[in-house]
Amino acid sequence: MAQPNIYYDTLSPDTVSGDLAPVISELNLEENCRQLAMEGWTVVENVADDDFNARFRKKILKLSKAGGANMLLAKDEIFAQAVLMPKLMAMAEFSVGRGFLLSQVAASVRPKGAGSIGLHADNNWLPAPFPVHNMLMTGCWACDEYTQDNGSTLIIPGSQNLRRHPNALEIENLDVGIPIECPPGSVAIWDGNLWHSNYPRINDGERVVCHITYTRLMMRPVEDYSAHADDLINKHGKDMAQLMGHEDFLNGANGADYSKLLQTFNNAKR
Repeated sequence: MAQPNIYYDTLSPDTVSGDLAPVISELNLEENCRQLAMEGWTVVENVADDDFNARFRKKILKLSKAGGANMLLAKDEIFAQAVLMPKLMAMAEFSVGRGFLLSQVAASVRPKGAGSIGLHADNNWLPAPFPVHNMLMTGCWACDEYTQDNGSTLIIPGSQNLRRHPNALEIENLDVGIPIECPPGSVAIWDGNLWHSNYPRINDGERVVCHITYTRLMMRPVEDYSAHADDLINKHGKDMAQLMGHEDFLNGANGADYSKLLQTFNNAKR
């Protein structure tokens, strides 16, 4: 991409940039973008084929202990393939801007009888009021049928507009929640403002998901992959370099790379 010689204006949170629009159209994500902007969540189906989803689930179970696993990007090639899926990358750019970073790749395995994790917003790292522009996007990859009885995610509709954390009374009032339900191989996506929890699993078996979190380029990632970044970039190229923060001026080999300063400023606004 040619380096700009002007400062771009900031786009509103519900705007698809001119560069991203053809990608969103090709991947049929227009309605997902609208729903995420207006409601704070959406479900993207058919992110990968059934074979990939089955291998993904098997690998998560192999690596998970005591209910889950983290730092997964560096533990198997399949996680790098997952975070780079075109539909996820496009939704992340729409939600948290061009030049976004990968923050976390963590699995959750919940058996029958597993309870609720508690109502919260993923913007736990931020004081209220939350920014108007979303700071992080969570993609919850459902490896199994995602239903209320299977322990799917519970969301509080409209909570993203409050731009704050739930208080003690609100944490206890889950009756107004609704379940996110979707078929295996789908990714449930929500923004950092949305209050959510999960339903207890009452069915036999296990609910296997992978949480993939992307953040705006100025945010510090939850997981530190700096020791693995060079290997990951060598294997996966420029998109992985962006996710590792190696495509902006903040992370040059010798410190800040000021040749990328203007492009980074502009990415932060789109």
